Amino acid sequence: MSQDPTIGNDAKTGDGASPDGLDDLAVTHDHLLGKTVSIMQPKSGFRVGTDAVLLAAAIEVNRGRILDMGAGVGGVSLCLARRLDAVQITAIEIDPVMAALAQRNVATNGFDDRLRILRDDIAKMPPVLAGSFDHVVSNPPYHYATGTRPRDKRRALAHIGEGLALGDWVKSAMWAAKPRGRISFICRADRADELIHLFTTAGASEILQFPLWPRPMVPAGRVIIQVRKAVSGPGAILPGLIMHNDDGSFTEAASRIMNGEGLYMMHPARRV
Repeated sequence: MSQDPTIGNDAKTGDGASPDGLDDLAVTHDHLLGKTVSIMQPKSGFRVGTDAVLLAAAIEVNRGRILDMGAGVGGVSLCLARRLDAVQITAIEIDPVMAALAQRNVATNGFDDRLRILRDDIAKMPPVLAGSFDHVVSNPPYHYATGTRPRDKRRALAHIGEGLALGDWVKSAMWAAKPRGRISFICRADRADELIHLFTTAGASEILQFPLWPRPMVPAGRVIIQVRKAVSGPGAILPGLIMHNDDGSFTEAASRIMNGEGLYMMHPARRV
């Protein structure tokens, strides 16, 4: 599920020297959520796709503070800021070029007052962030390290990571979330059991699984996993979403999500 968003025009980031190191970088100017979000991103390498839109759609509570770990050019955070107008968002990205692009995207979309970009390592976040977020979200590197590593270094960082295992992302999310706060990750379906085990071991509960099927009657390709920190309770497997019709077009339900609606990912025993 890595389909690109609406594609705009190819371009360079600017003329002359750029203080953020983006001069001469080939980019495209694209759109998300029915063209209500503008996004500039590298023409090659890792690019924002449906995973970012789906993860942002899983968050419904329009209040409090949200942390986006491994934000890239800001795809998840930008969608969150567009959908939820009463939240404050902090986005962490280690790659300086991606973080600089994210900062430009924040300004372009007018989210400067609600969305800040921090260039930092998710394993070494500032101590002031500990236990301070109502919701932590991440589209972490979920491909196996033993797989073929992409040649593009930024694509490799996004897909496989550099020196951090999936457990490190779970540990950082648990560290940053408030007690009783929520954490939402999107991952490959074949790593869902591993991710659930890591969260359970770290002390999370009320685990929700939201499968994402590429087409009818085929195995799920992705799963959104949502947990709560320091809460004891049963989990649930939610109905999930079929993304595409047999002809490759988005299903009616998926099309609504891609245009800005929420997934309504709610525990059946709770309404808030």
